[in-house]
Amino acid sequence: MARILTEDQEKFAAYAWMLAQHRTALARQLAEVESYEQEAIRAAERHGVKQKTLSILTRRSPGRISQIVSQDSTSVDRTLLETVAAWRAALEEPQEHLGRFSKKSTMEDLEAWEEKYYLIYNKDSGVL
Repeated sequence: MARILTEDQEKFAAYAWMLAQHRTALARQLAEVESYEQEAIRAAERHGVKQKTLSILTRRSPGRISQIVSQDSTSVDRTLLETVAAWRAALEEPQEHLGRFSKKSTMEDLEAWEEKYYLIYNKDSGVL
């Protein structure tokens, strides 16, 4: 059986856990935003924006812009309008965008959450 945490220990352990979850959600959000940025770079280049201009605007090297432009687009199942709508939503409603990555959506996510909750608050879940 796990030892019982003091009230302060519970509080700090809970903050460590919540911040770790937040960091994970932010990392997922950032990965999606980077993908959106690359899609936007490819779309801009296809519509006549020079790679040098894109390099300046995005603060990426000209070589990196060239690499991004030469990659195949991964959003073949979405129209350009749908893609732009996703970009706009991420920009205009960042908290909702982040919220998508914070939700516990699978049974494994819920079980992991429950296990950590019980670890902090010393409840017997049968998991540990």
